[in-house]
Amino acid sequence: MSVNAENAQWDRATSGAGYPFVIVDAEGRPVGNVGLWLRDSAQGRAALGYWVVRSARGQGAAATALRAVAGWALRELRIPRLELYVEPWNTASVRTAERAGFQREGLLRSWQQVGPERRDMFMYSLLDGDRE
Repeated sequence: MSVNAENAQWDRATSGAGYPFVIVDAEGRPVGNVGLWLRDSAQGRAALGYWVVRSARGQGAAATALRAVAGWALRELRIPRLELYVEPWNTASVRTAERAGFQREGLLRSWQQVGPERRDMFMYSLLDGDRE
């Protein structure tokens, strides 16, 4: 993570605009992060994002962390709707979202600027009633 990205994470946490969490493995080593971003909380929704280092992928760490943060956001923060966005080519991230209980709602064409181009994104959501 770059210094600017790291500063943006801390700025969100200190301003109340969001919460960055570190994902750790069974030995306590950091292997990724999951973030809850509250930019749209006045409209009753928040966004989540996640990332895991290559060596820890495929072991369920992201899905476990995503479920934990989503449960906290729905139950404790009482956010009615959680959203996340996944690039269609990212099958591992699609599986993670679905393992965590998120439901795909559709494809948002040219939704987000990523580097020099606009990218399509699948939109996923999780509502309190969706949880098992």
